[in-house]
Amino acid sequence: MKQYHYSDGVNSYGPISLEELRTKNINPDTLVWTEELVTWKKAKEVPELQDLFGNISNPPPPSEFGGTQHYPGQSQQGSTQNFQRPPKTYLLESILTTIFCCWPLGIPSIIYASRVEKKFYAGDIAGAEEDSANAKKWMIINLIACVVLWIAYFGFFGLAIFGGLMNGY
Repeated sequence: MKQYHYSDGVNSYGPISLEELRTKNINPDTLVWTEELVTWKKAKEVPELQDLFGNISNPPPPSEFGGTQHYPGQSQQGSTQNFQRPPKTYLLESILTTIFCCWPLGIPSIIYASRVEKKFYAGDIAGAEEDSANAKKWMIINLIACVVLWIAYFGFFGLAIFGGLMNGY
């Protein structure tokens, strides 16, 4: 079943079903998100909610504190919506370092990287940024461990070969 998220201008709520969303006090400019959407959309732009509003194009009502509502990604300085981009996921880099370096240290990086966009589009910007930072941290730890292991590998076998050559083998 399709799950929806909506924002009241400060917080995002969800996941909830379409029936539950219809019972909420949303207006045509309330931002709505579902996994099928790339970014938050106004409720009047979501096909399954258009029958709630008809052809009404009213501006959003002021918030309870007298100002205008601010949605996730909206610039609070201007009235035009400026949707943010999600933080870098490091998913490709995590996969490559896992394949070519130390896979036990690459797995946490892949897990964190795969959660970045989902958290961002669910409205958890801070969680998305934290997971992005953790993915980067584990990727760097993986690269450092890989370099250390290769240096130790070549150092050990280099000394063994050098010792063998010195003894005439």
